[in-house]
Amino acid sequence: MILKMILKLNSQIYKQLLLVMKKIFLIQFFFVSISTLVYGDNWHTSSGDYDSSKYSSINQINKSNINKLDLAWVYRNGYIPEYHGYIDNNQSTPIFTGTSLIVTSLDGYLISLDPSSGVEKWRTKLESPVGRRGLTYFDKNIFVPTARGIAVIKENNGELNEDYGSKGLIGSNNKSLSFVPPIIYKNNLLVAHNQKFESYSLPVGETNWSLDLNGARIWSGFSFDEDNKTIIFVTSNLVYGLIGRTDIKNDFSNSVVLIDADTGKVRCKFKDTIHDHWDLDMVGNPVITYHHKNQSTIKVAYAFSKTGNTFVVDIKKCDLFYKNFIEKIKTAHHSPIPDQTYSKYQFSIKKPTKLMDLKYNLDEYLNFIKQDRKKYDFIKFKSRRAKYGKNYIPLSLENDVIMYGLHGGPEWPGASLDKFNNQIIISTNHYPWIIRVYYFPKGRVLRQKVREFFIGIDTPKGYYIYISKCQSCHGTRKKGFYESEFFGDGYIPSLNGISLLDKFNSLNTTKEFNYSHKYNDRKFEINNKDLVSLKKYFSNRDKYLIENNLLGIIAAWQPFLDKDGLYASKPPYGKIIAINIANGKISWQIPFGEKEIYNNKKIKGDMNFGGILSTAGDIFFATGTPDKKIRAYNPKNGQELWESELDYAGSSSPMTYFYNNDQYIIINASGGRFYGYKKKIGDSVYAFKLNKKLE
Repeated sequence: MILKMILKLNSQIYKQLLLVMKKIFLIQFFFVSISTLVYGDNWHTSSGDYDSSKYSSINQINKSNINKLDLAWVYRNGYIPEYHGYIDNNQSTPIFTGTSLIVTSLDGYLISLDPSSGVEKWRTKLESPVGRRGLTYFDKNIFVPTARGIAVIKENNGELNEDYGSKGLIGSNNKSLSFVPPIIYKNNLLVAHNQKFESYSLPVGETNWSLDLNGARIWSGFSFDEDNKTIIFVTSNLVYGLIGRTDIKNDFSNSVVLIDADTGKVRCKFKDTIHDHWDLDMVGNPVITYHHKNQSTIKVAYAFSKTGNTFVVDIKKCDLFYKNFIEKIKTAHHSPIPDQTYSKYQFSIKKPTKLMDLKYNLDEYLNFIKQDRKKYDFIKFKSRRAKYGKNYIPLSLENDVIMYGLHGGPEWPGASLDKFNNQIIISTNHYPWIIRVYYFPKGRVLRQKVREFFIGIDTPKGYYIYISKCQSCHGTRKKGFYESEFFGDGYIPSLNGISLLDKFNSLNTTKEFNYSHKYNDRKFEINNKDLVSLKKYFSNRDKYLIENNLLGIIAAWQPFLDKDGLYASKPPYGKIIAINIANGKISWQIPFGEKEIYNNKKIKGDMNFGGILSTAGDIFFATGTPDKKIRAYNPKNGQELWESELDYAGSSSPMTYFYNNDQYIIINASGGRFYGYKKKIGDSVYAFKLNKKLE
């Protein structure tokens, strides 16, 4: 009887104990959950994590309080570079160590800021460019890509950590180091060089393995799947300048590539554009996520191309997830340029839904502007020697090519993974480019050498006509100003090799000559006698360049603009697009940014070169438009919820962190070359948080 009472009592105590333990567990689980949801993750690499998700689990800022988001502080580096025809951007998304915000500057500094005030803690001068497209934090050190190698910087004081590599530098013997952030895996430093991928042991910095990419480059960065020990990256075309190498046997160009992190061996690679002459790189860090199919969960990587193709790769199988939705399309493959190879076909991926098409429709645009006769006539004039309306038109010395895609579609910042809604969100461009192939003097044809050429020429008169009437536009080397990719309406043709062009020669008659200068602001007259002298001059000069092996071929490209400096296509020129991961379809798309045109009018959707940040607050942030705005959107439909103006346009992706009970939204604002700015640039970091006075 006593024994039963004891057992009963013990049973009751046991039940009570279980109940108490259950309550403790639930309390712990609640606080852990709250901690995960509110305090969330740190931002230890510029893409947020090694999955390149650009997603944060912090949810303090959400749709219910986004209207209370306010400026917290601004850090201004104070460096305003002089304009010399080319201004870069600060494209590096800051990182958060837990106690410090780490940023870079245009003048080559790594800077530590107080996360709550933006007050500078320390700054370190490094070899430029410094972390141009990102940084990585690991074990109380910041790993910074520089021109001299990966610099290892102590988080607490900004000094080189000489316990690593050669006095704090890893890979310093490799002069082709890229500017994308490295990844640390099993005490190994994974580094993407311009044309190589390498692994270095830590802390010594000895090379574990090296993979030669045979001329292809990694512009955007890379991702890492630890479960499958796989590095995933996308590559550029083989040459910068379009005309060049198409004979590489082991061709890594324009591809998504998966390699083994332990050995550097290629697991698989998938080609997008074959023999790329149009600068149609693969862009952005591949985004790693999960896809659910037939009651199984498959880890996949999303990779993007300027062609509008989206590759979804099954990482474990090393195979394309939607391989049945890829088709070959026949393309024109005859090259009018000697020693150049074009493919007979290219790939078109139908699932996920294509983000854009390369084909430019001139008739559609002319119909769009037919009421504006001056604009209509200008575009007709400007496109008079152009081909368009098809994909992958071969480049030629005898005609221009107009097409979309040279700056995307997608651009280098890549996409964001919206885990909250199971979708990929990406910003894109959609405005036309004109490509021209022309002759140019190889090497430097010095002025003295040109003078020597004229000694003994019977009729040097054409030279003096050129100096007096032509040089101010076409330049002393006759190359024109077509090389400028971003500034102005520079469609001034090169006059080198003009005597070799049969089908288009503005020097045939004075009528043709005058028509070719129809929209030239500098008015001048030329008679037939002067034209004959010019033709003789150009013919003799071209002969001289050919005989001395000084005449080469190059390609250049610019946005295709109308007379008002607007893109010659129907807006929008830029979009934000959401891709449903479950079915591969576009869920929604919206114009991104605003562009001011004439008469104080604005159009929706402009060029963009920033990125996307998604958060667990069921909200995403976007920046990178020339209107100098950062915006917040509803990821379910793309509805704009909030915006704030910056001093300069952003050119990196926003990021976020939680510090002292506040969630901060951070963006680099620098302006720069992508936006056609000249002196409208800077070097600032903006921080936003909820204004609790408004609550």
